[in-house]
Amino acid sequence: MPVAPQEHFEGLHADIKVREGILLVTVSGKLTFDSGLLVLKQMCDTAQENEISKILVNALEMHGKVSTIESYHFGLKMVAQFKQRQMKPWLAFVGKPLSIDGFAVRVAQNRGLGAEVFSTEQDARNWLEKWPS
Repeated sequence: MPVAPQEHFEGLHADIKVREGILLVTVSGKLTFDSGLLVLKQMCDTAQENEISKILVNALEMHGKVSTIESYHFGLKMVAQFKQRQMKPWLAFVGKPLSIDGFAVRVAQNRGLGAEVFSTEQDARNWLEKWPS
């Protein structure tokens, strides 16, 4: 069941839906810092509205790269968005190097966010299954 129709965020497209207790976010298109922040906000809002704590972001069809400092700030923004909503989610990111290099996730992990990067969606699902809903 779609939660939000496919939305466009400055060249980035996000299809957000709930399936089997997981918020599935499929992202495609060109990544920029600003477009990533817009998708992050929509993802957080949707997770909160649906009381979902497990989030799988499939970014295999996303391309582009942000700078190291932007990646650092994106990690900080991830933590802040969930903290603001008083949420403690588990986030699994699936992506390819360059667009998803894991640095933003490491920044978020170092600040207490449960997050990890995977190369396949199945590995991400297996990891999410370990955690309580």
